[in-house]
Formats: sequence, C-alpha cells, structure tokens
Amino acid sequence: MAAVARADTDGTRNPWLRRVPGQGAAGRVRLVCLPYAGGGAGVYRDWLNAGPEMGVEIIAVRPPGREQRFGEAPFDDARSLAARLATVLEPYLDVPYALYGHSVGSVVGLALAHELARSPRSRQPLGLFVGAGVAPASLRPQPEWSGSDAELTEWLRRTGGTPRSVLARPGLVARVLPALRADLAMAAGYRRRPGERLTVPIRGFAGAADPMASAAAMTGWGAETTGRFQLSQVPGGHFFLAESGRQVLAGIAEQLLAEA
Repeated sequence: MAAVARADTDGTRNPWLRRVPGQGAAGRVRLVCLPYAGGGAGVYRDWLNAGPEMGVEIIAVRPPGREQRFGEAPFDDARSLAARLATVLEPYLDVPYALYGHSVGSVVGLALAHELARSPRSRQPLGLFVGAGVAPASLRPQPEWSGSDAELTEWLRRTGGTPRSVLARPGLVARVLPALRADLAMAAGYRRRPGERLTVPIRGFAGAADPMASAAAMTGWGAETTGRFQLSQVPGGHFFLAESGRQVLAGIAEQLLAEA
C-alpha cells in the first residue's frame, strides 16, 4: 500500500516553503500561510494535512531565522520580506489562491498582497485573511519590544504573545528571540502609504479571549481595502489555531471554493 504523504516532509526543496508532497492536485485553490512572530512553517502543520480534505492546498511560509533556517538573518522590514516572497511564490501562483497571516503574519500578508498587486506577472489573490492581528494603523509598539531579553520574555509571558510550549523551554526562547524581535520590528515599522489600499476582500478572525487583538482592535482592517471586509470571532486566545484552527480553515475553504 502506498504511503500517505504527511506535512512532516517538506515536499519542496525550497527552504522558504513547506508543502505536502503529491497533494497539490487535491485542491482547486491554494492558501499561502504566514506565521506569527518567531514562528515558522510548523505553525500550520495541522492545516497542511487538513487542507486537501477541504479542497485547498496549503503552502506554509518559513522565513529566515527559524526552524531549519536559524542560522540565517531574519527580515525586519515587511516590504522587503514581501518583495522576496513574491519572487519565491511566483511558480505557485498559477491557480486561484489567497493569503492568510496570523498575528504579525497578517502585516506581512498585507505587504505581500500589495507587492503582488504591483507585479504585472502575478495573478491577484482571491483575498487576504488575517487572524489575531491588530490593524497596522492601530498597532502601537511596546517598550519591551526593544528592551532586554528578560524584559521581552516577561512581556511575552504576561501578554500571551508566545505559545506557552515555547516559553517553557528557555533554550528555545533564546534561539527564537532574534527572529521574534525582527518580526515585531516589521509590525512596528509598517504603515500604509498615502492612497495605498487593496481592492481584494479582507476577512479577519479574532479570538474571543485574545487580549492582544480583540475584535474591536481588528475592525481597522476594513480601511485597508476598497473591497469587502468581514470579521468573525472564534473560540480561543491569541493562538486560537490550536483550538479553532480547523473551524477557521473550513470557513476560508468554503469562501475560496465559492469564489474560485
């Protein structure tokens, strides 16, 4: 009997991306997923395996400075990262697709959507989906983001800004902090340019128990597009992917398959 491909195999030799081998034909649409601060492609392990069952192929992005790329310098500017990702992703945007970003990944997703809108070679996404991310215009950098490692770690612990499973391992925290700082710098430094708005729809997902990105804090995403804006609240906190991930993915898949 043939072995079933799982998401613990890269499925591509490209270090930027993680896919499940042989499952591209299972979906009519693709969903490019961008991780939260300090996270990598493994954030979307469950989606990588569940996506094809719902008719959507998942492509999880692994930026430099994390997972197998710990030795590489992380990006600290969202537009620079988006420009690189537009090139990396170009071969995979030959079918209808959309973007999903979680927390800081939502800012990268917005920058990437703008980068793709400017590219004459790229098909436009069906939409931008954002989870647990404060709208860029409402985001206020915190002093701890540029403080000592101890101050930043305590802020993460206090606010729930990093999964508890990571904070429980000091050695892992030390390895993740450079990428996490760079990701926070991307969020802090991103602002919409005058007249710059997307035309594709944006749909947001807010964790009902999220103190960092409440539904009220996410309403500002509506100002980032001239298209439709929709906001849903789901069970869970800032990392609701662990509790409500499949529910969110099912909602995204249903919308994309109806529009593709």
